[in-house]
Amino acid sequence: MNIQNNRFVIIENKTEKKIGENLFEDILKLVKEGENLHPDCFVNLLISDDDTIQKYNKRFLGRDEKTDVMSFTANIPHIHLLGDIIIDTEVANKQKENSSLEDELRILFLHGVLHLLGYDHLAESQKKNMRTQENKYWEKLKEINKHSGR
Repeated sequence: MNIQNNRFVIIENKTEKKIGENLFEDILKLVKEGENLHPDCFVNLLISDDDTIQKYNKRFLGRDEKTDVMSFTANIPHIHLLGDIIIDTEVANKQKENSSLEDELRILFLHGVLHLLGYDHLAESQKKNMRTQENKYWEKLKEINKHSGR
């Protein structure tokens, strides 16, 4: 197990996969700026496997199944924690299609952060709004990476 505190994304990796320390920081920074969030807000991120996320899914959502990402909003006065996100690397690896595992993890992290902010995809109108936000931030991220040579 590896715990990394990168200031705004606190990562606990319960897998054997090596996850880059700063893989998620730029996403959170973009969203914080785009959504006018407090500059000190942060997220806890658990990188897990199928068994772990299935246990959380069953315990907290009543669904005895694997999923790619779960988000739990925090509401703690005077603490700028947005919430907790859990990402399953095994599901992410299976659904990544033509992208890298790192990109899939970043997409899932962005999706999870937007859930923490109240975006959802249950109704069709919500789904369209959330997809628009995901695309907006993903395109900005690609542009930043292109200019920085990443």
